Amino acid sequence: MSGGAAQYNITINKNADFKRSFQVKESGSVLNITSHTFEAKLKENLQKADSDAVAFTCTITDAGAGTFSIELTDTQTATMDPGSWRYDVVMTDTSSKKTRLLEGVADVREGVV
Repeated sequence: MSGGAAQYNITINKNADFKRSFQVKESGSVLNITSHTFEAKLKENLQKADSDAVAFTCTITDAGAGTFSIELTDTQTATMDPGSWRYDVVMTDTSSKKTRLLEGVADVREGVV
């Protein structure tokens, strides 16, 4: 895979579950992601320690179709302060090559409930 990470901003509602699905393509074609792994984290700011990061649960939903999802539980989002956070998603392929697929701003919003 060439080029930099795709920019994609997301909105996360505090005290609610969050899930977003993505499809991996290479040169316009769907990439079979069998045996690949994914890691995604967010930080309130990039200077925060890695121990302060919130980890998404990453799941391959259809390897042949190149789709995976990132998720947070309501318990995880409850601990997040409202505001702009940064996140990224890294894919590791079968030869252990890591590629940053996505990065962007996560707008964490407070709700009434």
